[in-house]
Amino acid sequence: MKPPEYYKGKEQTYLKHFFLEQYLETVAAHIGYVQSEFVYVDCFSGPWRAEHEDLADTSIRIALDKLNYVREKVLAPHERYPTIRAIFIEKDPTAFAALGDLELYHGSVKVTALPGTFEDNIPAILVEVGRRFSFCFIDPTGWTGLSMDRIQPLLRHQPGEVVINFMYDFINRFLNSHDPATEASIDRFFGTDAWRRLRQSAERETDIINLYTEQVRAAGKFAYVTSTRILKPLHERAYFHLIYATRSPKGIEKFRDVEKRLVTAQQQVREAAQREHRVERTGQQELLFGGSDALSPSIQEERARQRERARIQLVELLMSGSQRYETLLPVLLQIPLFWKADLHKLIADERRAGRIVVDGMRPRQRVPREGCVIRLLSSQ
Repeated sequence: MKPPEYYKGKEQTYLKHFFLEQYLETVAAHIGYVQSEFVYVDCFSGPWRAEHEDLADTSIRIALDKLNYVREKVLAPHERYPTIRAIFIEKDPTAFAALGDLELYHGSVKVTALPGTFEDNIPAILVEVGRRFSFCFIDPTGWTGLSMDRIQPLLRHQPGEVVINFMYDFINRFLNSHDPATEASIDRFFGTDAWRRLRQSAERETDIINLYTEQVRAAGKFAYVTSTRILKPLHERAYFHLIYATRSPKGIEKFRDVEKRLVTAQQQVREAAQREHRVERTGQQELLFGGSDALSPSIQEERARQRERARIQLVELLMSGSQRYETLLPVLLQIPLFWKADLHKLIADERRAGRIVVDGMRPRQRVPREGCVIRLLSSQ
């Protein structure tokens, strides 16, 4: 993908593309190593603002380049040659026409382009996917065309994972609307009218995201659903949330690994955007000393809150009985900005405080691993 400088004024798009590239490589490499076929589905793929004929600045090209890289550079050296397919859906005739030249650079990836709306194409998508593993990237411009009941068959496809771009900044503007048509449309998006009771919530953003997350979990019968937050470049407010749903413990672990890299990338592009904004406002250049590796105060505060949330949830889980490490890990990694190393530190802190014990750790073993059993000290 293009460097951050290319995305001036659209830093949020850079971060979305960064995530897609990073996670798509991870999931395609993993699935391609253990299975013979992998399918990537871009459900709203139209190159709306492509500025290059080869679509180099779109999620389409980014995905195809990465899928070809995985097959030829990651898997082939290990004598793994899975069939990798990409399906693109676009309703706009002009945008769809631009997809017609995909064969010019799709390489070893088998490409299918479907005209029409995402919802109307779901039966065709399921036919194309068959019984193969699918990774669906659902990136709408708002909330329409994404009714929970219509997309449920795709969410329930197994084996598969889904990422949905929840356009919080856009959707939030309409949550206080009492226009019957708007309310009914949002009802269909959530698959419930429960969002209406959250309009005046003191934690509206968190509650809205949690509601949608649980609706996706129920609709798709997913074991693990989580999200990560992308901020506005110049403000401490959410632009969108990426909702991730999987049935794989390994999937949730890899998603959090990508989130960790995404947080660093986000901080770098936001610092650059804010610095340029200050220069434009004041007319005075600033000396550059290199970016800091330390996370911003707001992210550090949010991570502290999430670590406390994880501590409380850990205790609640252990109060119902001892838990295997490999069972606890994916459950707690559903907490945004809570990473595997955080769980290891949390367990170590609780052990030192004499509140839990970990059975199965060897004398020189520093962190728990698969097979270890964690329990409250009081349960001995």
